[in-house]
Amino acid sequence: MGWFDWLRKRRILKPYNDAAVVEVPQATVEQSVSEGLMISEYAVRLRLKNAIAVDAVVSPREYDALTYLPEASAAYTELADESRQAADRLTEELANTVGRVGRAEHVHDYRRGDESNVRHRLMVATEAATALQQKAGQEEYLLDLIEKARQDAWAEMSASLLDHALQYTPDAPEQLSPVDRDIELASLRAELEALTDE
Repeated sequence: MGWFDWLRKRRILKPYNDAAVVEVPQATVEQSVSEGLMISEYAVRLRLKNAIAVDAVVSPREYDALTYLPEASAAYTELADESRQAADRLTEELANTVGRVGRAEHVHDYRRGDESNVRHRLMVATEAATALQQKAGQEEYLLDLIEKARQDAWAEMSASLLDHALQYTPDAPEQLSPVDRDIELASLRAELEALTDE
């Protein structure tokens, strides 16, 4: 109790009202699969971007999108296998869930009331596995994804080069004025763009 009590404001809480709770409808199978495909595309793109960036630094060979095609296909195949394994596990869960009564003991203890949710998850996993496997074989789609990953890698690497270019220039002045710094960065950008055009 001290002199800090006057700082505390008393909150008046409203009583809990069940009717005020808005229940969000469950997503459809198509919506869930679409969201899963979007997330998996981003994961594959990130994996390819990292591979392209590492190869640009380490490998002496020139960039060729076709060299990353097997890796892109393998990434989608791995995700499809993972989704198939989830579907197999959910099939077992569904078989164990049917007819079980009572309250769940933990989060992954499914009972009769959870059958519709487990069925929904099973359908999503099955359709996602099929869609991911199809994407693994679409060469044109994969080449487009590789190009997007290359652009991401180049944007990241060029930003890093621009940020650190003046630090490693031996004859750079100690500290540039903001105007001179902008001029230096503009000339570096022009040089990098000229190199990318070659």
